[in-house]
Order: sequence, then C-alpha cells, then structure tokens
Amino acid sequence: MKVLFLVPPDTLSIESSVPDQLEKRKEFRQRLGLLSVAAHMEQATGVRPQFVDISVLGNTYRCLEDELELLPDPDVVGLSVLTFNMLDARQTARMVRARFPRAKIVAGGHHATLYPRETLGLPEIDYVVSGEGERVFTRLVNELRERGDSPRAEVLDAIGGLGWKDGGKPRFNPIKDEGVDFDALPAPAHHLIDLTKYNNVLARQAHTASVQSSRGCPAACTFCDIRKTKFRARSPENVVRELKALAELGTRDFFFVDDTMTIDRRRVLAICDLIVKEKLEIEFKISSRTDTISPEVVAALKRAGCYRIHYGVESVTPRLLRYLEKGSTPERVRRAFKITREAGIQTYAYMMIGIPTETREEMWASVDYVTKALKADYAQFSILTPYPKTALYERMLQDGIVSHDYWQDFAVDPQPGFKVRFWNKDFTEDDLRTLQDEAMRRFYGRRDYIVNELRKIRSMGELVTKARVGARVLLPRIMRAVDRATAAFEELRGGTFVPPAPGPRNLAGLRTPVSAHAGGDGS
Repeated sequence: MKVLFLVPPDTLSIESSVPDQLEKRKEFRQRLGLLSVAAHMEQATGVRPQFVDISVLGNTYRCLEDELELLPDPDVVGLSVLTFNMLDARQTARMVRARFPRAKIVAGGHHATLYPRETLGLPEIDYVVSGEGERVFTRLVNELRERGDSPRAEVLDAIGGLGWKDGGKPRFNPIKDEGVDFDALPAPAHHLIDLTKYNNVLARQAHTASVQSSRGCPAACTFCDIRKTKFRARSPENVVRELKALAELGTRDFFFVDDTMTIDRRRVLAICDLIVKEKLEIEFKISSRTDTISPEVVAALKRAGCYRIHYGVESVTPRLLRYLEKGSTPERVRRAFKITREAGIQTYAYMMIGIPTETREEMWASVDYVTKALKADYAQFSILTPYPKTALYERMLQDGIVSHDYWQDFAVDPQPGFKVRFWNKDFTEDDLRTLQDEAMRRFYGRRDYIVNELRKIRSMGELVTKARVGARVLLPRIMRAVDRATAAFEELRGGTFVPPAPGPRNLAGLRTPVSAHAGGDGS
C-alpha cells in the first residue's frame, strides 16, 4: 500500500480580506493537520507515506507535474481542502487523476467538513473525510489495503465522518465525537518534510515551525468558524516533548497556532515552566484573547521565550463589539496590551473595518486606538467578510444584507471567476480597499514607528522582510504595478498563470504551469 499526502500549489487562492501588503508576503507553514493524519496512519499501519508540499517546492503546476512524474503510483492520495484553496485542490486532483487513474483521492480539511456532499460531488474526489481526520483516514486506509477496489460497505458504514461513492451514489456517515486523547496521538510527521523551507511573517529567524497545543475555542465571536467549540488540550509534557524534538532538529523559532493558547492558565504556566526547566532556549509567539491574560501569565511566557502575542481586538466601538459578540471591552483590551508591553513582549493587533453600520469616523477611531492607546507593535486591518457557515454569515443572510448563499454556489461548482464579497451597504469594495490602505499607512507610516522598527532589526533577513512589507504599506499602488509586471514576466518565462480547465487526459501531458492539526482535519 502506497499513500501520498499532497499539498497543492498556492496560485488560484480566492481573494482575501487581509491587506494586500501582508497577503503578498505569504507565510509557508507546515500543514499540521495533514502531518498529524500522516503520523497517525504511519504509526497505526506501519505504512510510511510520502509527503509532497508543492507550495514550498516551487509553487507552480509545472513543479507539481514534475513531482508526479517522479512518484511511484500511489494507491491513496490525501488532499487538504480549505475553501480558499479549493480551486488549487481541485486542479491538483485533476492532475493526480490523469497521472494515476487508479489512485483513490481523499479530500479532508475544513472545506470538506463544511461541505462534505458538495466536495464528494466533484468527479475528481473518491472519498471525503469530515472532522478530525486521524482515525477516519487510518481506518479507510486499512480497509483499502485489505480489500483494494472492493471495500466492504459495512466497514465503511462504521467509519464516522467518512463520505464515499457507492456505485456512483454518495453516502455519508455522521461525525462521531470519540473523545480523542491528544496525548495518545503521535506528533505531526515532521520527519516527512524539510523544516528549513517553512517560515512565518515577521519571524525572528530564517525558518520557523508551527505547533498546536490545543484545539477548539469556547468564545462566541460570530465571524469565526470554530465559534463555541470545545477546548481540548495536550498536556504540558506532551507539548514540550514536541518542542524539544523540533529544537534538536535545528528549529528555534515557533508559532503556536492555537486560536487561544491561554484559555487554561495552569496549563500554559506549566508549559512555560517546563520550557525553562528543559533549557530549550527557544523563541515563540502565540495568539490569545485579552480576557485570558494576566501579569502572572505574561511573566511566565516572557521567561519561556515568548516574544509576541497576537490579540483579536477588532474595534474600539462597544456597539460593534457587541454585534460581533466579542465578549470584550476597550478597557479590558487596553489592560491586556499594557501588561504585555510592560513584560517586554511585543503585541500584534488584529483589527477589522467595514463592520455593518460602522461609520468612517469609527474606523479612524479604531486606528487611533490601536496606535495611541494600545501602542501595538504591529496591526492588521482586515475587511470584515462573512465566511461560509459562520454565525455572522447566517445572520447577514437572514437580515438580507447578503442576498443569497453564494458560498454554497461556489462549493457546488468551484470556478476561477469566484470573488469574495464584503457585503457592506454603506461602502463599495473600492471604498473599503482604499480605507484599508489608509489604515495601514496611518499605523505603519509614522516616523517614530519606522525608527523604532529599524532599531529592532537583528539580521539582514529581518531587514529585507520588513523593507518589503513597508514598501507595500507605504507605496501600495506602486507595489501592485510591480506585482502585475512580475506576474506578466513569470507567465512569459513559464512561471505561474491561471490555465483553462482541460480534460483529465490533456492534463497528463500538460507542460505549461499554473498559484484547525488546524483541527486535525487535514488542513
């Protein structure tokens, strides 16, 4: 049994609400969900899979084609599918089908969980894994290894979260909450990848590793896709064991991708104490809610090597915070930033503009708030976007702000022409993009800010990164022109472009290229 885990190139991602200045400086993080599924399958079955991440090997469809040519014929191919990479995932599945017509293609990830029927309805997909994928995928592989092209229906019926085609007819099993013991799961299969190829924006070192110590978030933020989900965590010993193993491989800079790492105060304090006790000498950044931070927690984080905390602030206007069901207040946020700053830890504020009923004056008040009151080291101003199946999206559908379920349309028939909508009746999309650019310039264009950032630089790599981001912030129109010229040049020399959708057989000879552990769902 040969199993291949495949990360598609990132060339067709649908438009983001993140500022262009940051979107163009994309991170390359390990796909922790897919690596976790791979590790569990390898441990349970003894089958050593192959893991090919095209996004860090060249990030083009020519690169994908070349890699597929070198691979032995796989029996099973696992793909992680997010809504934003659905186009790339589908194009990749087409190429896999053309190159390996007998392989079973399995789609997992958050999109497959939100839209299992629609994903299975795509002709390129044979199986869908919904929810946390470690056990589901492993059970499917075991059955396919034993029975090949004739898996037993009664066995497939017993695998919760699995979708498959029975004589062309789609069948689905509900997701089973089996109370996964995260400490019993193996660490993500980092031995299958080259860790030096991964990085995070504004990281301190040349390469970084992502770690997830928990899943779920009990908060009620309406724009979030894991709203009111059960918080489940790995033990401090388990987390530090993974950090130690990665440090021994040469990685010293980490990003904890937990949505809110600090929910359990005792656990985060224990993790910090163990990092110090083991003398790991690492650096890391985390994300947190402002209501789960205290002087004791930030002091422990600082001792352990934490250099930045990312906070979801969104707005300074209480009315808008209530609309988003943030459960926070400007005063509580200000306190969290103050104690973080006093502990010597940098802060990163996630802000939103374009919240329904938000006025232009309220947007600028939020910019002033994060700049003057919070004194954040970094800020990101995203345009509020109702994402699929979120409470915010459902509410805006009910209120008539969103005219129809256009995410559903995309899930049924994902096409390259799809465009994210902001659905704001008071501002056009161009208005919001202009306001977003201005918010970024107001925050990052301050003379004292630029001087302070230059003083913090510790390496040439950090200087280059900050210079690129700074140019995009302060000269967005010029940099967009540069991007267009670069894209044209890349197309001429065989780089990346959006291809037509040829039939599967044509793809076999295609020579012209085309760009929740995250819940253990294969993301």
